[in-house]
Amino acid sequence: MIKALILRRLWLLRHRLTSTLPLIIIIPICFHLFLSAVVKNIYTYSPNGIPIESWLFPGIIFSFGSLSMLTIIYRDLFSLQINSEFLKLLAISPNSKFKIISSILLSSLVECLIYGFISMLILTLLLPNPFSFLNYFTIICFLVIYLSLMCNLIISLSLLIRRVFIFLFSSIIILQLFFVSSNILFEYQIYSDVLNVIFFNNPFSMLLSDLRNFIFFNQFNFIWIIISITISICWLGLNSFLLKRKLKQ
Repeated sequence: MIKALILRRLWLLRHRLTSTLPLIIIIPICFHLFLSAVVKNIYTYSPNGIPIESWLFPGIIFSFGSLSMLTIIYRDLFSLQINSEFLKLLAISPNSKFKIISSILLSSLVECLIYGFISMLILTLLLPNPFSFLNYFTIICFLVIYLSLMCNLIISLSLLIRRVFIFLFSSIIILQLFFVSSNILFEYQIYSDVLNVIFFNNPFSMLLSDLRNFIFFNQFNFIWIIISITISICWLGLNSFLLKRKLKQ
């Protein structure tokens, strides 16, 4: 099932290349130019002395990946639930609910990583000092873990919510909260102590923080990586339960 979903996504990507490729190129560039212009009005370098263009790079990749994941899950899971025939097919599928959710997650990751890799290549041209190969590889590895969490979150929303407006509204609000609270624009020193506790003690924020600590300061921490992978696996189980309950309804 996983192989079939991946092949289907690659087929869709190939046949929608002319409409998809410009968006993959334009959106990250717009993100980069807009955010760089905004933040440069506040300071030229991050509080730790890193050029703003380089500091924003991982956050922009994570943000673009989040938006891509929302689009993919909406297209391939939420919108299809409007058609009852899709739910009937899932209900009679010989595959377990865990395997179905895992297949959706893995195939979505493949498509998102393709988008992320292309956006990384494009944005590298705008960096004052390109990263090393190890740093790019590390960004990809952290992106996989981050997108696994994001995919689980959006799948949960798609299984819990039935109305299109509520789903899109809730998803956009959540993404905006992550955008504000995950170090994409500012370091944690800018916020108050109370906001630091609220914003930064979660896997989404800590993954990006740990990634920047590694690529800019050579400081590596396994704790949040292990926590995030554990949460993602447990979340898969929860989404499997939600899918099973939805099919019974």
